[in-house]
Amino acid sequence: MIRVALIAMLLAAPAAAAPSDEAFASGRFAEAASAGRAEGSVAGLITAGRATSTVAAWQTRDKARARALLEQAGADFAAALRLQPGNSDALLQQGIVVGYLAKLDRSPGQAKAARRAFEAVLAKRPTDALALGAMGGWHGESVATLGKFMAGTVLGAKEKEAIRFYDKAVATGAGDPAVPVFYAQTLLALSADNAGKARALLTRAVKAGSGDGFDRLMQAHARAILVPLEKGDVGGARTTAARLSPLGNLN
Repeated sequence: MIRVALIAMLLAAPAAAAPSDEAFASGRFAEAASAGRAEGSVAGLITAGRATSTVAAWQTRDKARARALLEQAGADFAAALRLQPGNSDALLQQGIVVGYLAKLDRSPGQAKAARRAFEAVLAKRPTDALALGAMGGWHGESVATLGKFMAGTVLGAKEKEAIRFYDKAVATGAGDPAVPVFYAQTLLALSADNAGKARALLTRAVKAGSGDGFDRLMQAHARAILVPLEKGDVGGARTTAARLSPLGNLN
């Protein structure tokens, strides 16, 4: 009976978190990347890619280093997809990385490839908050960067689509705190008139639970943007939001 009880306890015990997950949860992104690659599993490679792209987008000042890190992250997601073709998490993150590279290189071709990846994920998971947010960001950043006419002509990006996708994303109740932060940054990039809605979204992000190091990073960004917003300094908030956007702090 004792042996049976011990076996039952072991079976009921939760599995230990992988080293890559522990490092990512603590915000040790470089360590998480190395551990994920060493693990070699689909989950480990996705964690490695996410950690590496986070370092590239927010913890790197040099453009060449950012590109090299993004290419490594892309290789991590590609390796995960070779192990498990069609994995939606890997495909979504791969699309985000391609989008970052498109921003670095101002490449319409890469921007369109990123959109195709998001659309493929949404075809399978139409209520996925992160994928919806990624599509919202794709449209919004394209318009904010290129202007309405060029974004629409070259990429087919539209401001109203950015709002539509983001609104669907936040309505799911998932994806916090990242989705509200990205939505607020997009709104501020599009127009100073969006300051009120951006403030509400940032407040929501700060109040959300923080599951891992990436969540805490997003909440730190939300608090930083709220400082000028709460003083009525919309211009300062827009500048801060742009600096804290992906790749916004590159030299």
